Amino acid sequence: MKKLLAFVLALALVVTAFAACSGGTTTESKSETSKTEESKTEESKTEESSEPEDDGTIHPMRIVQPGTLCADFDTGMAAVNEKLKADGVNIEVSVTRIPWDAYAEKLNLMLTTGEEFELLHVMQDVKNLSSIAGMGAIISIHDLIGNYPDLYNKFTETEWLGTIYKGEEYAVPAAWRSFDNTMSYINYRSDIAKKVGYDEYPDNVDDMIDLMKKSQDQILEDTGMKAYTWFHQNQDTAHWLHRSYDTYPFYVENSLGIVLIRQDGTVDSFYESEEFKQDANTYYEMYQAGLIDPDILNRDSQKKYDDAKFGAMLASQTFDPATGVTMQENGVEGATVDWVEAFGDDIPDMIYTFVQNLNAISATSEDPESGLKFLNWLYASEENHTLFHYGIEGTHYTKTGDHRFEQIKGEDGNALYVMDTWMTGYLPYIYFSSNTPDSHLDYYNYKSDNYVISPAAGFLFDASSVQSELTNLQTEIIASIYPIKVGMVSYDDNIVAAIEKLKAAGLDTYLEEYRTQFAAYLEANPSALENAKGTTQG
Repeated sequence: MKKLLAFVLALALVVTAFAACSGGTTTESKSETSKTEESKTEESKTEESSEPEDDGTIHPMRIVQPGTLCADFDTGMAAVNEKLKADGVNIEVSVTRIPWDAYAEKLNLMLTTGEEFELLHVMQDVKNLSSIAGMGAIISIHDLIGNYPDLYNKFTETEWLGTIYKGEEYAVPAAWRSFDNTMSYINYRSDIAKKVGYDEYPDNVDDMIDLMKKSQDQILEDTGMKAYTWFHQNQDTAHWLHRSYDTYPFYVENSLGIVLIRQDGTVDSFYESEEFKQDANTYYEMYQAGLIDPDILNRDSQKKYDDAKFGAMLASQTFDPATGVTMQENGVEGATVDWVEAFGDDIPDMIYTFVQNLNAISATSEDPESGLKFLNWLYASEENHTLFHYGIEGTHYTKTGDHRFEQIKGEDGNALYVMDTWMTGYLPYIYFSSNTPDSHLDYYNYKSDNYVISPAAGFLFDASSVQSELTNLQTEIIASIYPIKVGMVSYDDNIVAAIEKLKAAGLDTYLEEYRTQFAAYLEANPSALENAKGTTQG
């Protein structure tokens, strides 16, 4: 039965692989929601709550994440498991990493074969919580989290809001950075900008493009490499560009980009909007100018990071200030990368989510509590957090100061042992390289005093009733919209045919269902619109 269930889940995941931010929303009344939350909160915080009795059996705690494992993973993880045993936590941790270019396919295979694991990393900007919960691939932790009051209390009420699906918690947040400016920032090579005559980052699109052209020429002269501007991922939306529009603030869901949500709660079709036309025309100009990789839709995404290590990067939301340090370590003298609020800090930041990364319990696990036991242990102390993420002091890193360290690297220049904090990190415990610039710490800890909250910040769409439409839309958006979006073809010559194909794929049906669910969410949560009023929330 377990294999049969896994096979069904795998089929569901196949047809929705890397879909839009889709999933469920709570349609129960506000009073019922509040009662549920109050009950769970009190239960989780009570002194009487405790972990269930342990019979001493060692349970596997298997994590599935994207990416690849570090060279000395086995040594580091052996130390983690030794510490877990010493602390009386009867689990044994292992990690399976799935390369990005095969992530959806191989995860499906794990489910199809009935392979068991405990923790699945969830990325709200790739395939959000409700998309996965809606297929039954992860389970509610609502009835379990009360056994772990210390774990629950590590996170804020708003961070827990980001874990809710149909009124219940379905994951544990990963609070590895502030998300106040995830829609607002731009990173660029500030040393190159100054070299070509820009002491400050431009406050308009025309000058931004001019800076990119001049920076590209200068970087080519300095390094022999052609630099490009990138989406963090091809499915991302150009949120930074939206800050320059008269209609801002608004939010476009950050996966397939089907839905545009305005601050008054209006839900529009993004690809039929004037805002998308502005995006497409700007990127067409950039593509024609050679600022975008000509093979962007087929290029291995690792290329942008490999190039950036040696100085070849243009302004985008892909990198961070620490990239400048990496460039210097690779011989790019004087390289600096800074982040700024795109088009000026007088424009409010957009808070669109309360948590971006989460860890959920797999439906294939025979012992779901082993995942919560691990996370409870991980966040119980900085010592545990450091051991899991950075390994053994003296073997894998050397501590150089308060939350500063140097990682010991292998012959390939990569850290011998590291587990990415963006998947399981806790910001107060995170270490930074001793040469990490203060601007990078500001980037992680940034708290805006000029922001708006999207009314959709706590909303998760349940796509189960429009799954076939969503699958068809995904295929058609990649085929017909992406070339327009990245500037490969002109908007004017291609948008009419593209929209016709989207409508044939079920666009209007999808939008109707989205609007219905969102209206129900706003009715049950009137504070969502209240928080969105005005242009600045202090």
